[in-house]
Amino acid sequence: MIITGHRGVMGSEPENTLRSFAKAVEYGCDEIELDLRVTADDQLIVLHDATVDRTTNGSGPVEELTFDELRKFDAGRGEQVPTWAETVAAVGVRIQAEVKAARAVPLLVASLEADPSLAARTMVTSSSAEILLAVRRSMPSATTGLIFGRTPDVADVLALTRAAEAGWALCGIAGLTAAAVAELHGAGLQVTAWPVPDAATLGRAEALGVDGITTDHPDRLAAVRG
Repeated sequence: MIITGHRGVMGSEPENTLRSFAKAVEYGCDEIELDLRVTADDQLIVLHDATVDRTTNGSGPVEELTFDELRKFDAGRGEQVPTWAETVAAVGVRIQAEVKAARAVPLLVASLEADPSLAARTMVTSSSAEILLAVRRSMPSATTGLIFGRTPDVADVLALTRAAEAGWALCGIAGLTAAAVAELHGAGLQVTAWPVPDAATLGRAEALGVDGITTDHPDRLAAVRG
């Protein structure tokens, strides 16, 4: 089962920073999850929100800030908002790249097509079927996953994931059952459950038979896995 650190170790580190990603790897994560947006001058950067207000000491919409302006902000504990290129150079494990802005698609695809080894360890995710279809049209070989918050009925998960032409369904664990996971597996899909905050929930995820889990707290799971 793949253990994914959500924005690194966002439960205890500044999210979506190189520090957070390094800690996730240190705690034994097989994969890190991150979010992609684009600056005003077309730099592919790692940041969750549409604005920098919550996660940095700066203010303003990401798409209206230049990269140089963005780099002046403190993203927590002296960290800067990293670029996609800096992140993939620093992190050697699998990457789950959630596309938050459609403008990120051509930049991400170009990066993956230029580096087959990076493409092989990257899954592109989104809660938007349109974004995933844009990725699929540009790069048919890409591994993609559709994100669900509150998990709907399994028939809807299956239909929506197929419509997005995705191979993974990333499902909220609260609405997930072992029967649903088995049905999705039978349809050729792989399944991630989230969020998994502690050892007890990890045990439940294992019992469900999912292929991976996403956690804000890989530090809490490290001892259990070890």
